[in-house]
Amino acid sequence: MVVNTWVSAVLFDLDGTLLDTAPDLVFAANAALAEAGIPTRSMDELKPCISGGAAAMLRCALNGDHEESLFERVLQRTLTLYQIHVADHTRFFDGVESVLGTLDRHGIPWGIVTNKTSRFTDPLLEKLKLADRARCVVSGDTTPEKKPHPLPLLEASRRLNLNPEACVYVGDAPGDVKAGRCAGMATLTALYGYIGVDAAPHDWGADGLLETPRDLLPWLDGALS
Repeated sequence: MVVNTWVSAVLFDLDGTLLDTAPDLVFAANAALAEAGIPTRSMDELKPCISGGAAAMLRCALNGDHEESLFERVLQRTLTLYQIHVADHTRFFDGVESVLGTLDRHGIPWGIVTNKTSRFTDPLLEKLKLADRARCVVSGDTTPEKKPHPLPLLEASRRLNLNPEACVYVGDAPGDVKAGRCAGMATLTALYGYIGVDAAPHDWGADGLLETPRDLLPWLDGALS
């Protein structure tokens, strides 16, 4: 599919696509694990699990070796700690700020569609001064369904007053591609984020692969001209 002749807006996933949230997420998880007397995990071990959310990350850390009641207790503690430290060390991936600046200068609206709930999304975007720049923000509790269901992306296009087909969605997980395709959007996969070495993003069915955030811009040539 050719994207660059008709795209009117860009939608981004958050964790692993727009922002490198791993330092704060892994810190919260490891602090909760340590409090429970469970061995901590390295950044490299947990990073590939982050796109699935905090629960998926913890299941990776625990390897299914603990009772569900303990898992739930550690999960809730992780979420509490993460809310406190949500933007201590989170940063933009290299190149993201310049890409967003290019979109802003050319009047191309962009938004965020994430499975992260608004409890975390809102303060994170405020601290990184993105809340007033994003034309729409759809969090994991904005609609009754989360990705890979297309409803969050359809809600984003509705808020932008655009047909879904006029949007391109950038994410870093198979569920992002599935959600985008089911919504009728073009999809691009961010290879620079948290994709593990055992993953096969070339097989996910995205319309394109981005080695760096700046690789998005050639897909938007028509809109940028």
